Amino acid sequence: MKYNNIKTLLAVFMAVTVLASSCQKDNGTSDLAAGEATVSINMKGISASANNSNLGLRSSAGTGKSIVTPAVQRQVTKFNEQYNVTATLREVTPATAPVLRASANRAETTATGMGEILALDAGTAYTVRVYDGATLVDEKIYTQGEGNAEQFTLEGGKTYTFQAFAYGDAHAEEGSADQDPLWWDKEVAITAGSNTVDIVLEHKLTEVTVVFNAGSGRTINAISVGTLAPNQAYTFNEETGVVAFGAETTAATVNFTSQTEGQTWTSNPTMIAVENTSNGIVELPGVTINNIRGSITSSGWALRAGVQYILELNLGDKEEQGIDIGGSMWSSGNLTYDPETGEYYFGEAHNAAGDYWFPDRLLPKRLDGTNQGSDATNGGNGDPCTLVSSGSWRLPTQAELQDLLDRTASGGIDNPGPESWSPPARYVDHYDGTPSTDLGMFFGVLTHPVTHPGENRDQYLFFPYGGYYPNDNIGATVGREAAYLTSATAGGYITFHLTGVARDIGYGSGWRAASATEAVQIRCVQN
Repeated sequence: MKYNNIKTLLAVFMAVTVLASSCQKDNGTSDLAAGEATVSINMKGISASANNSNLGLRSSAGTGKSIVTPAVQRQVTKFNEQYNVTATLREVTPATAPVLRASANRAETTATGMGEILALDAGTAYTVRVYDGATLVDEKIYTQGEGNAEQFTLEGGKTYTFQAFAYGDAHAEEGSADQDPLWWDKEVAITAGSNTVDIVLEHKLTEVTVVFNAGSGRTINAISVGTLAPNQAYTFNEETGVVAFGAETTAATVNFTSQTEGQTWTSNPTMIAVENTSNGIVELPGVTINNIRGSITSSGWALRAGVQYILELNLGDKEEQGIDIGGSMWSSGNLTYDPETGEYYFGEAHNAAGDYWFPDRLLPKRLDGTNQGSDATNGGNGDPCTLVSSGSWRLPTQAELQDLLDRTASGGIDNPGPESWSPPARYVDHYDGTPSTDLGMFFGVLTHPVTHPGENRDQYLFFPYGGYYPNDNIGATVGREAAYLTSATAGGYITFHLTGVARDIGYGSGWRAASATEAVQIRCVQN
């Protein structure tokens, strides 16, 4: 019985010994001499922010040229004759990296303390080297997604320099920015036994992703291929990680692929090789929004080598077009307020009546029978013209309206007829010449012989006869007369009054006192 127990204990001891030996083999330490170490490589991917800092101004080092750049750059550029685009260039930081990565349509990301890490695409080859001082100890080539179980065997208790490099697209043309050279190096203390080294690669070139936001209620129909410049020839030293930049070459292309009609489009990330520049240029020659074409050219961007950027393009509100006459730039329509959006704007049509306003109030009269005279429901005090989105408008002054009358009078600067003519260059008629449209007065029109504005009505300043509301909601003068709020020379407010029937020469104009119980229209002028 005692003999059987000894046999059992011996069997258990042998099993444990085999298991321990197996574990040692699994850990790669079974054949290690005393003091030796194994090093496994953990390729985590590409940092979205490894080269970037998200604070203040910074200068770039490690290239032949140094520049100081802000973390955020902004400028306004034209889209077409009616709209502007606000362009904002941001360096990618942990906070903005998810936006960029979502646009890349590349490998998945993982969250780390460094921010988002973009995984290497499967099949990407990367090289890892180990140096002891200046001496190359070992070098191995791994392939992403193929296990990469091969380990380095090193002497433990020492500090080594590890280097790794790869290409974002090794199949791209050699020396092109699309190759996207990636680099990492680090001193690592290795202890005897098992070790693991994490690798996070960094971009050596510059990457820009364009995000175009057309704004609420608008749809991007198409964006043609654009360009990003400058783009330089370069060489990448796989032993040192140094990029040497050469002469400028063809601009890189900006593509918006796999996009469907919508408010926001995001481009593919665009790589350029640039040795720090203060004149980055982005051009999108063909953008169609709500079937309206426009284009964008913006320059003067500061770009640094090895940094990733997001260029946000936000289409602004419609730029209000003015009419230059009488020494002032007049708004294209009467002032209107949208209570649902809180937006102040000018009527789309030149003959749009607009809203009715009490003096020194920021909200218009309500025509529902509850707002006979000015009260607190008509907002605070001030000039509502200043609240138009562009911020460049105000109420006209009494002197400016008088100049308009004088300059369109006989012999005036804005009267297209000879000085010997007596009629003023003003004409009362329906906007399109038929009673189906509003009556009003045109300014700057040739009236002798009477020609009316002809086909060019939208080129003339036209004051619709929208009438006014004198402490009532009747509007008895609507369609027959006009009254416009004006800043008085003596202080306060005064009303510019217009009268006349269709096909009258525009003599019917004058001034009246403004009243807190009378709501009139507003035509703004540009600062």
